Amino acid sequence: MEKISEIELFELLKKEVSKRFFESNSASSQDISDWKGQDIVNFQEDVFEKTKSTVSEKWFYTYFKSEFKKLPRIDMLNLLAQYAGYSGWSEFLRNQQKHVENPIPETNSEIPEVDEVISLSKSDSKPNELEPIKTKQLAYQPEVKKRPRTLIYLILLILGLAIAATLVYFGFIYQKTYEFCFVDADRNSTITEPIEITIARKGFTPLELFTEKGCVEFTSSEDTLLMAINSTYYKQDTFKINLHQYQGMETIRLEPDDYKVMLRHYSKSSQSVKERIKMLDEMIANDALIYQVYDNEYFGVEVLNKKQYINLVSLPTSSLKNFTLIEADRKNGKIVKIKFKIHSDEN
Repeated sequence: MEKISEIELFELLKKEVSKRFFESNSASSQDISDWKGQDIVNFQEDVFEKTKSTVSEKWFYTYFKSEFKKLPRIDMLNLLAQYAGYSGWSEFLRNQQKHVENPIPETNSEIPEVDEVISLSKSDSKPNELEPIKTKQLAYQPEVKKRPRTLIYLILLILGLAIAATLVYFGFIYQKTYEFCFVDADRNSTITEPIEITIARKGFTPLELFTEKGCVEFTSSEDTLLMAINSTYYKQDTFKINLHQYQGMETIRLEPDDYKVMLRHYSKSSQSVKERIKMLDEMIANDALIYQVYDNEYFGVEVLNKKQYINLVSLPTSSLKNFTLIEADRKNGKIVKIKFKIHSDEN
């Protein structure tokens, strides 16, 4: 009796999986290896409906549409066997071994020969009676070998999950809390303007923070990280932070963007109108793009030219105290883009 290889067993399982699918579905081909597109999607949905698990399209192409040299993981074998109507891969193996042990053509041809030998003499019948016993013992040997392998797979799977859970647990346990405050490099004072902080993290999406008080707190299990800083009146910068040397609250000095600071100053200044107009005219390019953002839902953004902007911020009105510079870009010593808002006093 020849032993069935693992690849042959998997091919038999593929046939039973295909047979189960066609009990309540249809496909473009009877051969599961020819399926693609919507056929694969229908198969995934049917597997999920019957087992509450599914297979990925990549896995389908690897094991159902391509040649492979080793069996899939035991959890996938169990999933497919359950879909085909078995309790798992082990029951499927036992079912196939029974077919190998009791092939119908061989059993029918051997019975007359045994009867003839028994009719000759009692002494000749004894060894013939022992032969079926030996055959059964040999037939069950593959099953004995399969069980330890399945047990090993289960043990390795449990150990892997335990190790992964332990790493995740201690990763959170050993996270530390860090505090950083931002200081104006020229005035050596805490910054109270809005600051956006982006922290790059390995294996995770970037951490986005925001502060108007000049300080932020965050947790991290890494020794070094990159911190990108963005603020309206300060130059954009990126810092490489070494947390291994962290002793307590640390400060980060930000360089002011002089043009933006001057633009805000002259847009809100209480100086004479003529002086304010003169300074703004020198700072702003003639073709600058200027946008005023509104709070209400009827007007979102209004586009102004240079003259309209200067006239707006030069009039001595009380609303200028609510002027907020959102964005400003500079090129060749001139401001070429301004985005601002004048908040309304609703209270």
